[in-house]
Amino acid sequence: MKLDNKELLERLSTSRRAFNATAFAELDRNLSDDEREEWNAIYASFSSRSLLRNTVIGLESIPFPTDDEPEQVLTCMVVMRHLVKVLIPLPLFWIEPTGINPNSVIGANVDYIIIGVDREGECAIAARSLALEQQRWHALNVQHISEGDVVSASVLACGPTRITVTACGFDVTMGQQAMSYTYLADMREEYHVGQQLQAKVLSVSEDMLALSVRDVGTDPYLNAELRHPVGSSRIAIISSKYAGGVFCRLTDGCTVVCRYAQQFSDDEFRVGDRVVVQIRSFVDEKRWMRGKIRGKLS
Repeated sequence: MKLDNKELLERLSTSRRAFNATAFAELDRNLSDDEREEWNAIYASFSSRSLLRNTVIGLESIPFPTDDEPEQVLTCMVVMRHLVKVLIPLPLFWIEPTGINPNSVIGANVDYIIIGVDREGECAIAARSLALEQQRWHALNVQHISEGDVVSASVLACGPTRITVTACGFDVTMGQQAMSYTYLADMREEYHVGQQLQAKVLSVSEDMLALSVRDVGTDPYLNAELRHPVGSSRIAIISSKYAGGVFCRLTDGCTVVCRYAQQFSDDEFRVGDRVVVQIRSFVDEKRWMRGKIRGKLS
């Protein structure tokens, strides 16, 4: 029998009666100051539903008995405050399903609330979903975030073409166009899990947040035809290569899609090379230029 998130939360949570009956003073008597501080933070999170934040360090599967399947296994994200292992079951990691590979979240900084304490087992159970709900409520009802606001976002997962960030209690997935004005063949070259970003709110509702990281900055394509007139030559860096040519980045962030001059071949150039490009035309709908590589700089 598959449990829904509410039932799972109830089964994994330590009861208030059991928590209050635990002899923490005796169990904590021989702890160091750092260990006592760590456990006190865990106790406080359980008692008052206060948020804790740590880095996901891996995945772990634990046995989870049910009435029908006593050997069922529950996969958990693992965070460590210091010496205490905190397990966040995957169903309690998200509010809405995302389809993100859990391994891609390792290294992310996440907020969570303690729901279960196993003091003798030296571990705790937490729910990130409860932390997200709390943050979402605060963003909508206290901060009153709205379109045009700039908010902080933390990179939760990063792939070659899509990035998921956490902001204001929402997990938001964005593609290349929402992240950067500059073309990136692989966004992992520019962004990484755990990175802190600023993003502009495009729209918001009780269950949806749309963001744009690139809109926080200035569009380098604005007035590009004045800075880089057709026929001019500019220094650029090759950012990626494809079958028909290369993507080059100018010093101001503009992208130039180039072919090689007749005397050059593709195997003479690598990503990261500094080159001289000649501007040939502007492609306004894609906000880039077309050009030709005229030479390579040492």
